[in-house]
Amino acid sequence: MGKPKVLCLHGFGESAELFKIRSRNLRALVGDHAELVYPDAPIDVGSLHMTTSDLADAGAVSGFTNLSWWWLRRGKTYEARGMGESLALLGKILNEQGPFDGIVGFSQGASLAVLVCALLAGREGPLTLGDVNHPQMKFAILAGAFQLEMPIYEYVYAEKFTTPSLHIRGIYDTVVSPERSLKLQHCFESPDAFEFVGGHFIPQSPQCARKMRAFLAPFIPGLADDESQAAADSCTATTATTDSADSSAEPIPTAA
Repeated sequence: MGKPKVLCLHGFGESAELFKIRSRNLRALVGDHAELVYPDAPIDVGSLHMTTSDLADAGAVSGFTNLSWWWLRRGKTYEARGMGESLALLGKILNEQGPFDGIVGFSQGASLAVLVCALLAGREGPLTLGDVNHPQMKFAILAGAFQLEMPIYEYVYAEKFTTPSLHIRGIYDTVVSPERSLKLQHCFESPDAFEFVGGHFIPQSPQCARKMRAFLAPFIPGLADDESQAAADSCTATTATTDSADSSAEPIPTAA
């Protein structure tokens, strides 16, 4: 049997490569126990900025693109343009690179991860992944996530999700407020949560790493008994800036 696979979806104005940096805590934690797959969203939204911490970790790497899974068209009503294209892309990834055991998402990517979980669970409505043969996700980690509050998506949240979930949110998040994130959390039957002092980012702290390890241990064989994870926790703490420093440098995506 191969390693568990985890699908990782970046946020608005980011990219697969940038999300690898933002989720370095998760990558250090998982190590060789699972394969993390980072796809790029299909919509180019132009130039945004990375945090000071991200730039320091990126080093000499350049050429990041700023991508989106959808963008909001504002008029008399809101419309998530590009959603169909993104779901079709993910359907293709599920078929060609799956099966995936779990899904991780940040901000817009976390909200999209919820839609993927809903569609794989058989929720019927206008959204579709296409002709996909894939089991339901065994788990979801959702950071800075929010509901899509448009009538077309109401059916997605009408019934509680049974997918085991970990919800990560900053109490000073001004992009996706803690209240919005908590509203989505209440759509899950037995959610777990990690709340931290900070803004719209995934914490690189040992505390967050320990929480993710405890959550992931039942789904990723060997993770709970790997003594090297303590060293990984310590490593991420020394290589990352403090949560408060990251928060002050965090860019504000305009289409969360």
